Amino acid sequence: MTLNDSFWPDPQERKLLGRFYIAESISEILNVIFPFRFIYLFLVMERPEWAVIPLMVEMATVLVMEIPTGVVADRWGRKISVISGGLVSALGWGLIPLAVLATGPDQLLYVSFCFFLSGFGQTLVSGAQQAWVVDNLASAGRRDLVDRYFARMRSFASLGGVMAGSIALLILFSTDVTQAVLGWLWCLAAFGLLLAIAMAATIPEKRPQQQDGEPRISGLWQQTIAGFRSISRKRPLLMLAIAIVIATFSGAVADQGFDIALVTRGLDARALAPLGILDDLIGMVAPLIGVVLARRFGATRLLAVFMIIPALAVLIFFLQPGLWAVVLLFLFLVFFDSIWDPVADAHLHDLIPSAQRATIGSIVNQASGVAMVAGIGLFALLLGDRSDALQAATPDLITAFSGGVSTHVDLPTGLFGLPITDLAILLFVLAGLGAVPFLLAARVKSDGGKK
Repeated sequence: MTLNDSFWPDPQERKLLGRFYIAESISEILNVIFPFRFIYLFLVMERPEWAVIPLMVEMATVLVMEIPTGVVADRWGRKISVISGGLVSALGWGLIPLAVLATGPDQLLYVSFCFFLSGFGQTLVSGAQQAWVVDNLASAGRRDLVDRYFARMRSFASLGGVMAGSIALLILFSTDVTQAVLGWLWCLAAFGLLLAIAMAATIPEKRPQQQDGEPRISGLWQQTIAGFRSISRKRPLLMLAIAIVIATFSGAVADQGFDIALVTRGLDARALAPLGILDDLIGMVAPLIGVVLARRFGATRLLAVFMIIPALAVLIFFLQPGLWAVVLLFLFLVFFDSIWDPVADAHLHDLIPSAQRATIGSIVNQASGVAMVAGIGLFALLLGDRSDALQAATPDLITAFSGGVSTHVDLPTGLFGLPITDLAILLFVLAGLGAVPFLLAARVKSDGGKK
């Protein structure tokens, strides 16, 4: 397959996957708040370190519920799980504008509850939707489309993100930015998710016939144990799963860290919208490039190399880069991340049996959730340790979204004398090098250097 072949789905791919792509695009187009999600919390919460706590609650919910919801999806239906999860997440997003109006600890409590709903909805969707799609393709005899699906979903999501960023630009630069305006953007995102659910409801759910030798499992507990056993007994699957967890930890705070690093370097917060558009333009093309490269050089080899290059790139922080150097670094890392995630997801599902697809996918997602919570928790500790100095260097919500920040401010520093956010990005990205040995171990037996 060449890059030209992969830019637009052929008729058969559109028939099998088109509605999944459309649903994803609709959700992303109306998710106008997404580029500002963390910075919104960072600026509107009463204390800076509170901004990461709702995200930790969201990830902790995923941590607790991911495996049970995956098992339920395998037993009683992936489609109903996806639809239910979308409804729960939409409710959580729609309540956020009301939650932030509270004061004191109540504000933190209510906002955290909204993110609990968002996290619970994610667990119902994540492993179930991937299993739904891959088994639909297997039933149609088109397993060759699996890697294209994971790449294309990222690409269509990015296309929607470009349109969402354009809407955000129109809103933010054509009207006075108030907390109420930003609150309505959360409601718009919830509405987009409801439209996506309506589209997904029209897609049938199919499963291939059980192959000889596949375990016949009855009972939720047995299904869960069988999932863990499958991972532990298949060395390539285990090695890849460990690498994915490490990579998740490595990327846990990249977006949040870059948001703070850019805003406190003097970036108008509204500029996060065009920056998000650039992010999505990269995301439209990079996953498709990843499919071609993975088929050419092997998935695990590609994944290993694409952990090493970003680790070398973030060493630029030792040179104390200015605003535009950090912007370029951010976009450079976006390119590698946009390739890494869909290639890893597609390769993971190549190694999972159909009967346990949602369960094993959820196990890996839950382990990744542990890594995400750990990463965000460490980031919160770093921010909390310098809370007063960081708060003094942070603009208020309206100022940040009105072009009132135009000069570089002095952030509190940490190890090596680096600003605390630069240090966090550096350390977390370097931690991703820990995934490389496991990827190389997975490559020996899984793809032999080719896939």
